Amino acid sequence: MTRALLGLSLVLAVGAVAPADAETVRFSGTVTEIDAAAGSMVVEEIGPWIQSRGAHVVSEHVVALQPSTKFVVFIRVDAPGRFAGDFVEVALEATDVSPGDFVTVEASREGDRLVAVTVTVAERRSG
Repeated sequence: MTRALLGLSLVLAVGAVAPADAETVRFSGTVTEIDAAAGSMVVEEIGPWIQSRGAHVVSEHVVALQPSTKFVVFIRVDAPGRFAGDFVEVALEATDVSPGDFVTVEASREGDRLVAVTVTVAERRSG
C-alpha cells in the first residue's frame, strides 16, 4: 500500500511539472532581409559550429512579423538614479531594423512557420 501511494505520488509530481515551452525558439544572427510592409524578416545564423566542406554551416530563418512583434535595443546610459554604464531597453519600430544588424529573435512556432514575438537588436550594422 505504501509503495503504491509512493508510486502514485511520484507520477502525480512528475505530471505536475510544467513542460518546457517547445513551441518557442530563440536564435541569433545577421538580418539579411527585412520587409516590414510584407511582414517578414530573414536571419542567417552561423552554428552550431558544424562544418561542411571546410565552411561553417549557415542556417537561414524566415520569420513572420506581426503588429504585436516587439522590437528593442539595449543601450548604455549614465543617468541619475541608475548605475554608471547601466543598460536600458529602448523600443524600436520594425523600420529601424536593417540588413546587417545582429539580432536575437524569440519566435513562436505556428504550424510550419516562425512568428517573431521579440526582436532584440544587439549590434547595429556599421556604415
